[in-house]
Amino acid sequence: MARQARTPAAPKAPRLPSKMTAVVKTKPAAGRSATEIKTVPVPVPGQAEVLIKVLATAVCGSDKHIYQWDASMASMFKTPRIYGHEFCGEIVSFGPGGKRPHLEIGQYVSAEMHVTDGSCRPCLTGRRHICENTRILGVHGDGCFAQYVVVPAFNVVPIDRAMIPPKVGAFLDALGNAVHTTQVADLSGKAVAVLGYGPIGAMCAEIARISGASHIAITEVNGLAAAHARKWAKARGLDNVTVIELPRTKDPVGSVREATGGGADVVLELSGAESSINLGLAAARRGAVLSMLGIPREKAVTIRDYTNDFVFKGLTIHAIIGRRIFDTWIKMTDLFRAGLDVEDLVTNEFDGLEKFHEAMELLDDRRAMKVVFYPNGRV
Repeated sequence: MARQARTPAAPKAPRLPSKMTAVVKTKPAAGRSATEIKTVPVPVPGQAEVLIKVLATAVCGSDKHIYQWDASMASMFKTPRIYGHEFCGEIVSFGPGGKRPHLEIGQYVSAEMHVTDGSCRPCLTGRRHICENTRILGVHGDGCFAQYVVVPAFNVVPIDRAMIPPKVGAFLDALGNAVHTTQVADLSGKAVAVLGYGPIGAMCAEIARISGASHIAITEVNGLAAAHARKWAKARGLDNVTVIELPRTKDPVGSVREATGGGADVVLELSGAESSINLGLAAARRGAVLSMLGIPREKAVTIRDYTNDFVFKGLTIHAIIGRRIFDTWIKMTDLFRAGLDVEDLVTNEFDGLEKFHEAMELLDDRRAMKVVFYPNGRV
């Protein structure tokens, strides 16, 4: 009689330490004194949750606002709390009801850190990214600037390590914002204006490249960031990219129009600055699409010529928040397959979390683009 083949045993959960290192916002104040690198208990996954070992995590612009305790984040952030919401890692255990058919111990994953209720009108109509009761892990709950993080099983996204190494997997959350920003328009053969070359602006420019944009005009007020943009274009041998340093430009609107062959078909506004928003409206071609991700410092923004720069041009404006769940994640994977390359946006890498304060200084003065930490060491 032939022997029956044995079913391979499921991978066993590794033995976990009881303590871990984490970056904790300890009090409602700015700077070093209010953020500590501490030893804290390893979190335990609850109902329908997954515990993930953090392989790599990256700093987002909102983390800088938390660090500096800017008003935009202070109103929604309660201390003490572990922050950070960009990461990739490996599944190490499941809470009760957390196991899913597509998730396994040891699996390489990232996660959507916007936790939605699934029952409000936007969620029920396929628009979870604008859920009325969104909780953001790393803001409203503990995040991933730590060696381990707990995430709802629904939010865990398996990824391919051969295609997306930890250095890049660390910031898929931010890349998803860029994909969502660019996803609202067809960029193929279009003249695209990228207003603000921070990390997400840089990602948008790369997406415009891989999508076949005919012209790419990049505006930036910071000389170091503008230098990064020129370096990116040179590294890819692009002759259809114009980098416009706004402090040196007497006619910003004319410069963008010239760089885009008469006006931008698609404007991607990443800075949130009132002057940049008005620049985008003025430099847009008639019938253009504007995709707005940048958040202004003030609640009110003045549009200089609402009639001629907006209404009479017949513009379409999209307000961008987060990532479409999970449309954006699928689109992001497809773009990687098509040749999207964002690895060179990582300018600084650190083993462990101990140099978190030094990293924030690099980001504050724009010496760094994207900073990645390996909380458990580089593997």
